[in-house]
Amino acid sequence: MDTVFGVSYKGGVVIATDQVNARSILMYQQNLDKIAELSSHSAMGVSGPNCDLVNFSEYISKNLALYELSNDGMKLSTHAQANFCRGELAKALRKGPFQVNVILGGYDENVPNGGSLYIMDYLGSCHKVNYGAQ
Repeated sequence: MDTVFGVSYKGGVVIATDQVNARSILMYQQNLDKIAELSSHSAMGVSGPNCDLVNFSEYISKNLALYELSNDGMKLSTHAQANFCRGELAKALRKGPFQVNVILGGYDENVPNGGSLYIMDYLGSCHKVNYGAQ
């Protein structure tokens, strides 16, 4: 069972996950990193099967890095990153879905509280929350 927690507060966001890769009664790995750094100010915690978890988190982080390189170093806001991630989950739903649940959080200077936290499921729904767990 995967566990991902996220809490948003006035100065930022805290995201925590377990490190176990297990299914049923088998534990395959005890040091799996389920938090992917998206930019210098954001990260996402992902839960789900190991293959989808790794592929999806790398796909999102590399595409956001490509966007930054292609647009003269302009970084996307946390809201824009969450919308991109949600769009990719929804697009994959019609092809070969990623069975991942995501908590994406980051800090933006132009947001009143600074920290923003978004929770997404494998069906592509996205909600801004103050705290969440999956």
